[in-house]
Amino acid sequence: MNGIENRLSERNTRPFGRRIIIFSVLLSLSAVAVVLLSEAVAPTTTFYDVEFPAGEVSFADTVVSYEPIIYLNDERLPNVREPFNNPVSALGVPNSTNPQHPLPSLSARHDVSLGLGGSITLRFTNNALTGSGDIKPDLWIFEAGEKTESVFVEISKDGKTWQAVGRTDTKHNGIDIDAFGWGPEDYFSYIRLTDDPEENEHDGVLSNGQWIGWGGADIDAVGAISSVSLVSTVSHSSPLAMPFSKTILWIVAIAIAAIAIGYAIYVSFLKPKSSKNDF
Repeated sequence: MNGIENRLSERNTRPFGRRIIIFSVLLSLSAVAVVLLSEAVAPTTTFYDVEFPAGEVSFADTVVSYEPIIYLNDERLPNVREPFNNPVSALGVPNSTNPQHPLPSLSARHDVSLGLGGSITLRFTNNALTGSGDIKPDLWIFEAGEKTESVFVEISKDGKTWQAVGRTDTKHNGIDIDAFGWGPEDYFSYIRLTDDPEENEHDGVLSNGQWIGWGGADIDAVGAISSVSLVSTVSHSSPLAMPFSKTILWIVAIAIAAIAIGYAIYVSFLKPKSSKNDF
């Protein structure tokens, strides 16, 4: 008799232990789904009416080289001089591009001038430029000043082999790399911008007795609209692992949530009850 009572007692404790296990599994699955969904619905950041789905990490992080072409005018004044000869000004988010106020005070300007046909090479370190698979711009060049000055744009995966992807002009600051044969499976970490020596204003300006050396294109920021996060790399030129797209994250999160909900419904309502005599 005591043996039967012990077995009944053990049986009565099983549902409670099973519920604890089920609750733990559902909690874990829900946590994973929440993390994936938070990544998938990360808010898009807009800079001067240009949307960057990846936010502030979309912008160039380091200067690889800065090679302005500087000349002196008849008064021996350079076409590029401080504060417009600091290449670091081209890093990070745009802060000198304002169509409503194209000529802020010099202290408010944080852009770098390229001079007559000069160039600047920038690198993304925590993200990479990729194609979008459509005709929308993938790369955006922010320039300061009254108008956009033309720059030739090149991209590179390793900083050695370069691919030309057109140029910006007074009407277009964006570059669609898909139009040049690249797509979502391609990842570029390097951007080189070269001033167009045939079209831009390359002289400095004398304003209120102060010489302003901002000849050539004035680069404020460079951002990858179509951007992917970098995974661990072995070297600067190592390939990138395929990242999850937001679409994949949505699918995975929904699948996990569906599994968790389905399992809960099955255990709670559909699972056949054991026989009372099944000890």
